Amino acid sequence: MYIEFNKNNISTVLPENRANMVFVNPDLFIIFNERIRFVLWEEILNKLNKKWLKDIDLWGTDFDFGKDLDDDEKRFHDYHTIELLEFPEVETIDTPENNAFIYDKNRTLYISEDFINDLKKADCIDIWYDTTAPFGRY
Repeated sequence: MYIEFNKNNISTVLPENRANMVFVNPDLFIIFNERIRFVLWEEILNKLNKKWLKDIDLWGTDFDFGKDLDDDEKRFHDYHTIELLEFPEVETIDTPENNAFIYDKNRTLYISEDFINDLKKADCIDIWYDTTAPFGRY
């Protein structure tokens, strides 16, 4: 089944999880605004069922979680953003879950529950929403 991709729904099935004391880079980073971004750590992508990655574009994405521009220890080059615009538009969301994401006729974005379950099986647990504090550079 597909569920509408919005912060309320996603935070229920993939709750935000940031380390409080020790820095842990995220497995998944999602921005919920007019330009939704879905960014996965390469290690998670490598564990995912390849059917989810078939025929989709991934753009290399750099994250800088450092406190200043010279802090290289918290700079990561192994993230990939999923291009969400290329997913199909369907007549009804009651369709087989062959794609990680789909759009309905109103261009509302939906995500596959099977894809969500595969993310969890790939150990996607450190999930951040909307910011890459302190600088938000990516």
